[in-house]
Amino acid sequence: MKTRITELLGIRYPVIQGGLQGLGRAELAAAVSAAGGLGLVTAGCFETPAELEAEIVRARRLTDRPVGVNISIGSRRSMSEFVDCICELGVKIVFTSGHNPEAFVERIKRHGMKWVHVAPAVHFALKAQQLGADGVVLVGFEAGGHPGMDDVALSVLVRKASVELEIPVIAAGGISDGRSMVAALAWGAEGVQIGTRFVLTRESVLHPDMKQALLQASQHDTVMIERTLRRARRVLRTPQAEAVLALEREGAGFDQLRHIIGGEAYLETILEGRMDRGVLSTGQAIGLLDDVPTAGDVVRRIVEESAWVLERLNRIASA
Repeated sequence: MKTRITELLGIRYPVIQGGLQGLGRAELAAAVSAAGGLGLVTAGCFETPAELEAEIVRARRLTDRPVGVNISIGSRRSMSEFVDCICELGVKIVFTSGHNPEAFVERIKRHGMKWVHVAPAVHFALKAQQLGADGVVLVGFEAGGHPGMDDVALSVLVRKASVELEIPVIAAGGISDGRSMVAALAWGAEGVQIGTRFVLTRESVLHPDMKQALLQASQHDTVMIERTLRRARRVLRTPQAEAVLALEREGAGFDQLRHIIGGEAYLETILEGRMDRGVLSTGQAIGLLDDVPTAGDVVRRIVEESAWVLERLNRIASA
């Protein structure tokens, strides 16, 4: 498969692992990259730049294929030292997400990195292009985590962005197999970024109890929280998620929600399986998943199924 994204990132297939908070670690990222996609080590998993450096070094030992880094820019934690770290390590690919990345652009460009920004709306993608991004990820309403406040489906976002932008578009949200990847390419995307499917893999450090909860979930078992905080987030529907919604209806702010949506509760949930503590970001594609394969098998399945879909479409077209 050859698109502008595969050429830009030096990968065989236009399949990219999402920047998974707490879960984007060396084993997962390296497994995706070794299979021909692009794995990302997530800087937000680590407390210090030294920890991030050690994880990047570990990923490089696990594969000689390109591995990128995700930098999530938030209001509650400075990522400047982490950006310095990846610059010093000679990281070649960086994905940014969250708040405005403008403060980091000069350093990223000076060090020759390929830079992709994650955006939940076309106007944010256009701003990233103006700042010099080499590509953008458009995040649809179906996605786990933060798909923005506009509630626009991926199919609409990608078709609009692929027309209005000059740089290549990567589709994210509800992508989990070859059929969805071919659909995204048909809409105008030149790659896909996948979160929930890679969360539910053997290399993912998500606690086994949480993996079991995901296996039992349907497409109806996600819910949007944190709308009142202007940071809408799709998570697995659990008693804790319902508690957040109830508190939001009562006018609670972040301080009143911190015990559920804060970082400490999140880590206890994903790493210790404490469903009574925090919430787990999950996309609607969870309703399509019923196994826990290796990350490499996920990439291979996507590629094989996409080839089958394209052959089927060719038969239809020539009938």
